[in-house]
Amino acid sequence: MNGVIEIVVKIVMMKMINMTTITEDYVSFETAKLLKEKGFDSDSISAYYFFMEGSEPILNRIEPQHFINQCGGNISLVGCPTLQMAMKWLRKIHNIHINLDIHWLHFANKNGWMYIIVRILENGTEFVDAKGDSNDKHFYSTYEEACETAIKYCLVHLI
Repeated sequence: MNGVIEIVVKIVMMKMINMTTITEDYVSFETAKLLKEKGFDSDSISAYYFFMEGSEPILNRIEPQHFINQCGGNISLVGCPTLQMAMKWLRKIHNIHINLDIHWLHFANKNGWMYIIVRILENGTEFVDAKGDSNDKHFYSTYEEACETAIKYCLVHLI
């Protein structure tokens, strides 16, 4: 019996260790800039920062004002929300819902991610766009890629 308990404890510990490696996914720098242009309030979230125009942006996960104080303020900041925060902002502020789904792709013999974008109306929803339907065969290899692409689409075409 002790051997069974040891095995169960090891399995539980392995699952706990795997959960600690899961991190939040943030929007890309390009998407963060679009969100800022469209009015996303990002004062107290992680931020991309850069020291001069054209420098490579670096994701900073500490509170932005604290970071500015440490660096003397000679930097530019662009708020960097998680993918989920950006999707929630689109849904709550602009009534735009992004649905992500996975499908088995028979033509490619693998899974692929797709997105569907709808406007939330008072009396229902209105279809806006989809990528990944069986007709266009355009699927994304990861959930995060489909999510990022859908968010960019909304920012560029719908807001």
